[in-house]
Amino acid sequence: MNKQRRNIRVTITLFIAMFSLLTVYLGYSVLMYGDRWFANSYNPMIVSEQSNVIIGDLLDRNKTVLATNDSDGKRVYASDKDTRIATSLVVGESSGITTAGAEAFFANYLLGFNDNVVERLYQEITGAQREGSDVVLTIDAELTKYAYKALGDYRGAVVVMDYETGEIIVSASKPGFDQNNIDQYLGVENDVESPLVNRVTMGRYTPGSVFKIVTTLALLENDSDALSRTFDCEGEYKIGNDVITDYGGARHGEITLAEAFKKSCNNVFAKIGTELGAGKLNATAEEFGFNKNFLFDDMVLYSSSYEIPEEAGDIAWSAVGQHKDLVTPLHMCMIVNAIANDGVMMEPKLVKNLVNVRGYDYQEMTPNEYSTPLSEENAGIIQDLMLSVVESGTGTKASVSGWDIAGKTGTAEVSQDGSVKPNAWFVGFCNEDDHPLSIVVVMEDAGAGGTYAAPVAQKVLTKAKELGY
Repeated sequence: MNKQRRNIRVTITLFIAMFSLLTVYLGYSVLMYGDRWFANSYNPMIVSEQSNVIIGDLLDRNKTVLATNDSDGKRVYASDKDTRIATSLVVGESSGITTAGAEAFFANYLLGFNDNVVERLYQEITGAQREGSDVVLTIDAELTKYAYKALGDYRGAVVVMDYETGEIIVSASKPGFDQNNIDQYLGVENDVESPLVNRVTMGRYTPGSVFKIVTTLALLENDSDALSRTFDCEGEYKIGNDVITDYGGARHGEITLAEAFKKSCNNVFAKIGTELGAGKLNATAEEFGFNKNFLFDDMVLYSSSYEIPEEAGDIAWSAVGQHKDLVTPLHMCMIVNAIANDGVMMEPKLVKNLVNVRGYDYQEMTPNEYSTPLSEENAGIIQDLMLSVVESGTGTKASVSGWDIAGKTGTAEVSQDGSVKPNAWFVGFCNEDDHPLSIVVVMEDAGAGGTYAAPVAQKVLTKAKELGY
């Protein structure tokens, strides 16, 4: 009998412990993911409330209307078709075909679920139909439309941010779609064009040479003599069964780290990666946010990955941004932000403020520091290296008259046999105190980053300058 009672007590204790753990986990999940669950377009509360509430407008930072309701209460989008398509993947749409845009993610604001007691009482007293708040986004619709067109016929993405505040000023993903004719996109989710996929936040690309920023920091953190050393580039680097060459078969001879960065020398950075080893490369990549799950208030951002290689050749390839390295354009922009912002990485922001039914602004955007992945000293060193790339290296086509532009080009191979052209990258920032802009351009199957992506960055930054940024 005593043994039976003891077993019962043990069973009850285990049950209580498991129930407590489940309760804690559910509480944590609601706290961390509650807004995302609510924003899901399949949430029946959202579906039912859409017919009972006047949905708030979505506006850009200059109050250009990106989504509103017509006289019949139907949801309609920017009147200019080019603006509509260029901003489509950041705005989203209300039918539920896409689930990652602002229409879905900020449904609690647009439907008024975040209203306080005073606001709800006001609407009850006036007797008017309940209205949600207008959401003012940080993006500039005009500049986003310009960036979208600047990509030309290439699929890809352009991101422009304020590296001091984290505001996303441009979020252009090409191709986009027309929300006013959403039915034509049914069944194209897996299409090669992927018009319903936001490449800015969901596109996981091989980074190519823009990853050399990470490899450079890894060397700076592990070798105090990094800047005074010289390296030898003989045109190819044989390691195991792999042969690493430079773009166009270049041979740079004996060069410093600064020269190797400016010329984007694969040989040197492959040797640096071999010297450091996968563990140190991975540690630095994770300092920058690789292999991490991002949980931001304003968006869903897919994680980037650095998969630790085992073979020596794979380690060398990973150091030049190949192997299995993957990064999203927005995350790459966050990395650039940290360098430009003296080591501090800011949380990306997409909501500038809300406007209630009475026209009052509230919930103003507050900049939040996300992490400090590198020291101010090392940030300054990489700033200088990136400035040299645009001054006289592979990124000269990104220069903007009157501004000091820093950058890094990338040419990311996406096929083993070279049958598909590389993805072209340019990442950089404006090194001006009054113009804290960063930019990332990626163009699918385009070619060399310095030839294709850098000129797009130059066009977009020049337009930003014209608009007063």
